[in-house]
Amino acid sequence: MARTAEPSCGPMGVTLGDDPVTASVHEARVVGAGSDAFDRAIACLRALVPQRAVAAVSPAEATAELGTTVLMALPIGPITVVALNRVVAVVDEPRRWGFTYGTLPGHVLVGEESFVVEHRVDDAVVVHVVATAHVAVPASRLLRLLLVPVERHFARRYLDVVARAVARLAR
Repeated sequence: MARTAEPSCGPMGVTLGDDPVTASVHEARVVGAGSDAFDRAIACLRALVPQRAVAAVSPAEATAELGTTVLMALPIGPITVVALNRVVAVVDEPRRWGFTYGTLPGHVLVGEESFVVEHRVDDAVVVHVVATAHVAVPASRLLRLLLVPVERHFARRYLDVVARAVARLAR
């Protein structure tokens, strides 16, 4: 059923734009410099390394390819949140690579999140995590209050993971 379900995120790919005005979270970090760092960051994002560092990802062989559906079991304190997402957009340009996944029905959120690495003209390699979402259950006031801080927390964790992976792969 999950493989055929339509994403619940509405218009797809909005977080991939240069200025995603609807984004609730936009975190970015320089993770290295040069073509090698750019290639390592792409490999890291394509293999879903940031997601695997914070959640159990199924199927185990999943990569960030258009149409890929992933189930993430994310431990948050004493509970595990199950998140079902599908890769809905991929950008593959000479100096920019990334993907967006959108939520599927049953996810606690409705929205999308993008992971993009850019190789800037100053040679810096920058990874961006951009999210736009709202709580799937409107009556959940507590979740609405926690949404942006929790999204920001995970975006920063994702960036930490990419930065460490790019540095480790350079050795």
